Amino acid sequence: MNGLNQPKYTGILWLLVRVWLGYEWITAGFEKLFGPGSAVWVGPKAGTAVAGFLKGAIAQSSLAPNFDPSNAHPAVQTWYAVLARDVFLPNATAFSYLVSYGEILVGIALILGLFTNFAALMGVVMNLAYLFAGTVSTNPNMLVVGLIVVLVGGVAAGYYGLDFFARPIELKAFNRARARLLPQPHAV
Repeated sequence: MNGLNQPKYTGILWLLVRVWLGYEWITAGFEKLFGPGSAVWVGPKAGTAVAGFLKGAIAQSSLAPNFDPSNAHPAVQTWYAVLARDVFLPNATAFSYLVSYGEILVGIALILGLFTNFAALMGVVMNLAYLFAGTVSTNPNMLVVGLIVVLVGGVAAGYYGLDFFARPIELKAFNRARARLLPQPHAV
């Protein structure tokens, strides 16, 4: 039972979880960058897919012209539809590149175990954005696994990965920055 508290042993489970989640993100991003429909994600037509996705989300909200007021719970909440219409849609091209390359980078970081918690957190943010827009697919599964990695995985999630080496360097830099920014107590 003591072995369950040691990253040396639990790290193997987290390695498998991390690699699966990373594979899912890389596959999604790779399809956007190099798949048959990649022209609407990157390149001259970049933003086309994101704009279509966002317009579909807005159409599932109370902002849709054919919205039935008796429907108290639309698939997309009004606050998210307003955000999609006023912030995301005008910047669809930028978000297209962010999504495409973001999915690839999150996947690579998770598989390598580099900045594992941050990568998983960015995956959670993307999953939440997709879910708020009314999609389901594999997003709930990836959201739950990503949240578990962020909240529970901690050190163990990156034990068998580059975090094993990067984490001490990261903590040392953080402590140096904190020492510079926070006032030092004066000796009496």
